[in-house]
Amino acid sequence: MDYRESIRHGDERLPVAVYDITPQHPRYHMHAHWHPELEILHVRRGRLRLLLSDVSYDLSAGDVMVLPGGAIHSGEPEECSYTCVLVNLRQLLGLGNDCIDLCRQILDGSLQLNCHPATGGVLARLCQQMLEFSLEKGPGYPFTIQGLIFCFFGRMLDTGLFTRIHREKRPAGSLADRIRPAIAYIEQNYNRNIRVADLAAQTGLSQNYFCRCFRLATGSVPLDYLTNYRMTKAKYALCNTNLSVTDVAMECGYNEASHFIRIFHKYVGMTPLQFRRTALREG
Repeated sequence: MDYRESIRHGDERLPVAVYDITPQHPRYHMHAHWHPELEILHVRRGRLRLLLSDVSYDLSAGDVMVLPGGAIHSGEPEECSYTCVLVNLRQLLGLGNDCIDLCRQILDGSLQLNCHPATGGVLARLCQQMLEFSLEKGPGYPFTIQGLIFCFFGRMLDTGLFTRIHREKRPAGSLADRIRPAIAYIEQNYNRNIRVADLAAQTGLSQNYFCRCFRLATGSVPLDYLTNYRMTKAKYALCNTNLSVTDVAMECGYNEASHFIRIFHKYVGMTPLQFRRTALREG
């Protein structure tokens, strides 16, 4: 998995993607990111501390949350396995059914699905079914997964897990909106030398104010976010390519392999080669 610019969740024919996240996954540690798709998150085991648009949630096994599209979020797992279901509601609008009006209300912000955890019950069971059917990928999967998603939304509405927002009360902007250009700049230029001044310039904010906004929205300072992003790219390359450690270092913005190895060990807890061997052994 990757960040917003380089991964597509689902396609025109099936605008849904289901991810099974375990400790072996390169994105197990959910560094701050965003995507336009709405996300359903289900914690199956362990705990997950989630930061969503500068609000922190402590999730445990059985908890389910709905994350609105465009919201910056991150998560720190503790012996955790969780499922992420990403849904492109705009493409679901083309299905031509009675759910169109409700989907439009979710998209335009007049109907806000509540983000607080819903523990156990039918929502958790529906999330578990989404994961199981996504792993099987039988011939009926497109029907099944879309049916489960509509059932999920239907149960949220039936049980009152939503808020109607009057147009004049909607917030005009957010921290996420302010720092999103800086995040896009990191994602496009992570293999180059990036200074805090470069990031602040993307937003039009002073450096000090930019750093405060960035930390509130993502839970980390800008350069730490950059390093975490580079480590995520490095882990993906180590798992999915035959590039040498030196080449991975260069691709991730490090001119010296020794410096890259030290940083990787600090953030990941093992050397790049140890990580590659562990990933290959655990499949």
